[in-house]
Amino acid sequence: MQNLPDIGSGLSKQHHDYLLMTVYVFAQHADYDRAKQIIDGMLALGLRSGQVLISQAVLEFFSGNFDGTLRCLDKMEKHDADITKHTLERDRMLRFLRARCLYAIGQEAKAENIAAQLAAH
Repeated sequence: MQNLPDIGSGLSKQHHDYLLMTVYVFAQHADYDRAKQIIDGMLALGLRSGQVLISQAVLEFFSGNFDGTLRCLDKMEKHDADITKHTLERDRMLRFLRARCLYAIGQEAKAENIAAQLAAH
């Protein structure tokens, strides 16, 4: 595959937000394939904002691809290492998503450990 130029930075914030809103609308109508196509396109354009990565993880989860969700969450952790600001609610949601995926793929002990940590806070 040839290297494509990173033109994602050429999108305005308004265009970026519009694409994410379109993903949200498709997801609300359970049209996960179309929503995933937009996210895949955004990633191909080099758009790797926290919102895009969260959207990718959530869509993988709703599609029942729990291993894919865990891979997305791992990518987000690497991405978040460069970002200092995130909210408690966002962190809790991502840990909950990880616990649900781990439980779904048969790693109940890890899932229960995360759930216990969430319940303690």
